[in-house]
Amino acid sequence: MRLFLSVKLSEIKGFGPKRLALLEQLNIHSCEDLLRYYPHEYLNYSETDSLKDAGDGDVVTLYVHILSDPSVFYLKGKSMVSVRASDATGKLTLRWMNQPYRAGQVACGMDFFVHGRLSRKKGTVLYNPQIEQTARGIVPLYSLPKGLTQSVFRSAVSEALSCTPIAEVLPEELLERLHLLPVREAIRMIHFPAGRNELAQAKYRIQLEQAILYFLAVFSFREQAKLQNGYAFRTEGLLETYLSRIPFTPTDAQLRVMREVETDMQTPAPMNRLIQGDVGSGKTLIAEYALTIAAACGKQGVLLAPTEILAEQHYRTLRERFHDACVLYTGSLSQKEKKAVLERIENGSAILTVGTHALLSECVHFFDLGLVVTDEQHRFGVQQRARIEQKGIRPDVLVMSATPIPRTLALLLYSDLALSIVDEMPKGRKPVQTMFVPNTRRVAMYQYIAERVLHDERAFVVCPLIEETEDLERVSAVSVYQELQKLLPDCPIGLLHGQMKDDRKHSVMEAFRDGTYKILVSTTVIEVGVDIPQATYMVIEGAEHFGLATLHQLRGRVGRSDLQSYCYLLCSKLNAHAKERIRTMVQTNDGFELAQKDMELRGYGDLFGVRQSGEGELSGFIHSCTAEVLERASAAANEILQSPTLRNNELIRLATERYLSATQIARN
Repeated sequence: MRLFLSVKLSEIKGFGPKRLALLEQLNIHSCEDLLRYYPHEYLNYSETDSLKDAGDGDVVTLYVHILSDPSVFYLKGKSMVSVRASDATGKLTLRWMNQPYRAGQVACGMDFFVHGRLSRKKGTVLYNPQIEQTARGIVPLYSLPKGLTQSVFRSAVSEALSCTPIAEVLPEELLERLHLLPVREAIRMIHFPAGRNELAQAKYRIQLEQAILYFLAVFSFREQAKLQNGYAFRTEGLLETYLSRIPFTPTDAQLRVMREVETDMQTPAPMNRLIQGDVGSGKTLIAEYALTIAAACGKQGVLLAPTEILAEQHYRTLRERFHDACVLYTGSLSQKEKKAVLERIENGSAILTVGTHALLSECVHFFDLGLVVTDEQHRFGVQQRARIEQKGIRPDVLVMSATPIPRTLALLLYSDLALSIVDEMPKGRKPVQTMFVPNTRRVAMYQYIAERVLHDERAFVVCPLIEETEDLERVSAVSVYQELQKLLPDCPIGLLHGQMKDDRKHSVMEAFRDGTYKILVSTTVIEVGVDIPQATYMVIEGAEHFGLATLHQLRGRVGRSDLQSYCYLLCSKLNAHAKERIRTMVQTNDGFELAQKDMELRGYGDLFGVRQSGEGELSGFIHSCTAEVLERASAAANEILQSPTLRNNELIRLATERYLSATQIARN
């Protein structure tokens, strides 16, 4: 059973070889794929704003008259198209960066609906606006490659809708009970909605169908996994021995999760457990114990980290326990160093390997891999995590995440995973005090921090960009670094960002760790896992550009000792959503509370995790999927699985086909 009968894309008017090649970049190979490639957002041209009422940073839709022919400038190989325009209440400039074709679309005397973010910093400018010459109500926008315009893509979708039969997937009884639109009507409304209510109904129908198929795939994998056999680890006396060797007492939550992991590893069925805990809650200690169990039984363990900085940090910690049996494998090693490490991994003398994505390469062969630990699991694509697990024979799997989501939602989204929550912070930790700092107090704040870090403390300063760009008015790490060098000449300051060579990044982090640098200006490269107990100040420049999850992760880089720590949030402009995020950050340190608020503000984002697998149809609407939709879909999927009719079995097969491999999806 397929959703659509096969119709060739080449039959659609205007689609020759060049445009078909562009569609292939989007993984669109048929009309089925085309109709399932949903808009990522919409412009509502039936409701326009007034320029005089719009503030700096506001996203607006205006109806404007073009007052000049376009001017085209080039700077450092980058183009800028600029025209003057006005609405009924004022004048502004429309400016496009690296879109030279815009010069052929606009001319003096023309009228347009325009949509974009308004800047009032250097005049009144609308950067990179979307434009439409006629009002068309709600207009879909798609994520498209260069060379494929919105209008051409919309025309293709419209023609595909008119000539493609669409088969219903969900059982008729389910459609009636849940009051769902027929699939053909829903898909038409998704692409070309007549109004907000129609769009909401269509989104609900498509979201629910996607979620039901997702849960069918995941639940099917869960049942299959119960039938597999792995390795049963012997753990007698290991926990007591392990606890006697660490210089502190774990929290009750850590001990509880250690025992849960131990119980999993004792059974022959492969462990598949997610450890979720707030930043600084001590998840790494639990992973270390799991690796200790594997080593005690002669099995190799691997710890996969998303960045070299975090991998090196884990390596330093684990080498103290595993000594020479622990090796580090990253992309920055020399060929000679890589060869030596690979030989030890393959002959089994390396009982524990810590590394980055470099471990996924085909040249890495384990002697007897028994345990895979993935830190910050959301940073790895589903294909990547599956690849490392395939280097062993059904190894136990432990994934860790410091991105909290409410427990009820976690139980739905990670239905195949045993879930452990570390809901207690280590004793002696003081909550980080978070404050919004107005620009009028910015210089005084930095001068105060410079005085404090001379007493063997450290300060992070995080910026959203590496360098200033013309099209984004955001604070850059390079400009702040240069500014602070002048403002604080007696304070040693370092600079860190992702474009540096790996050896340079390593040396900068070490200099910050040992106190050679007292202040480290950085991008979000330090967001994940970095643990420097002396760091007590976190300054986040341009905080309005970060979501709550990132802000909370950054704040988690301080407050990792018994010293009082502080997080200062600085903003250049604040719209309503940004104000709400900043207010929430100031009010609470609870990651789960922040996650709930983040979902209310932004929807459920990529929590399904299937986007990373290349399934384009999920990329648009799973973003706004609600807990209600997930709960209904989960219940419906369970009903279908418990009623093994011919139609339901075919639906399960379709679900696993659509989402490639339930094995890979479920572990996201």
